[in-house]
Amino acid sequence: MKPATTLNSVTSALFGWASFQTQWKVDFNSYALKTTGGVVFIDPTMPAPAVVKQLESLGDPLAIVLTSAHHDRDADAFRKRYEIQIYAHEKAQSDCDTKIDVLAVDGEKLPGGLKTLFLPGVTNTEMALFVKDTGGILLLGDALLNTPGKGLQLLPDQFIEDKKLARQSLQRLLDLNFKVATFAHGDPLLKDAKKTISDFLKKPKR
Repeated sequence: MKPATTLNSVTSALFGWASFQTQWKVDFNSYALKTTGGVVFIDPTMPAPAVVKQLESLGDPLAIVLTSAHHDRDADAFRKRYEIQIYAHEKAQSDCDTKIDVLAVDGEKLPGGLKTLFLPGVTNTEMALFVKDTGGILLLGDALLNTPGKGLQLLPDQFIEDKKLARQSLQRLLDLNFKVATFAHGDPLLKDAKKTISDFLKKPKR
């Protein structure tokens, strides 16, 4: 893993960094949500020291949240460094190499005001995260990929659990009001994110 050297401001409350996975040749996106209670790290990889300092300047670390069991990445290093807990899907522990401190249920409110939304069919431990800050932010793991030059896509067939069920689950996202959406892989949608995702889900199934 090539550590991230840049911290990007997604919104006034959300910051992201990307670490390049040399084996798969893809960026692993991580995020830090600044809240009144502290900073929540989502799917964190350990960035370069200069970025770590920037993250620490955002506020007191509050929690770590994984969007799936497969996104533990450097979560344990963050837990040890900041003495905070890791939250993940209630079924995550059996598929996760890292010990989970708190198993979340669908619709639960996590530290920082993040609401969980389970997405069965994508993976068996997939959950989106939603926060009302700055017009609504939706944080996705592997539920959708925002591929450069191709736009939104589902996971490739060999990685997705059940494509039909996944598309049904993704309809739940449209019950939320959000302007911004982020992804574990690919650039965030910084405006009209709900419309963009809605338009994608209306496309003929392939």
